[in-house]
Amino acid sequence: MLLMMASTTPERLRRMLDLHAAGVISTSAPPDRLVHGVRKLVRGQRFVDPEFALAALDAGANPLTPREVEVLPLAADGTPTREIAERLCLSAATVRNHLSAITRKTGGRNRIDAIRIATESGWV
Repeated sequence: MLLMMASTTPERLRRMLDLHAAGVISTSAPPDRLVHGVRKLVRGQRFVDPEFALAALDAGANPLTPREVEVLPLAADGTPTREIAERLCLSAATVRNHLSAITRKTGGRNRIDAIRIATESGWV
């Protein structure tokens, strides 16, 4: 299956390939790139639009731990620290430590900035 997408994130691209998408191409790709992608698929090869592949390489690996990835969407939804702690069976201090680590790893100025950076980078 060749997926045509207007845009994607590195994490979403990895998920699609993990779910056995044979190829991913930009909807803005020129016709010759589409033909090239289809031909690769017909030969049983995978195809990732170079536009998406370069973006994934530029983004680098996700620096967040699995637990930080669990904490982040809850914080992004505005869930209070104490409630995040209860949901994840953690102490509130541990949640604050995770949020501090997320802010440091993303280079954000604060929690909101860290959430924005992590989301734009496709880490959440």
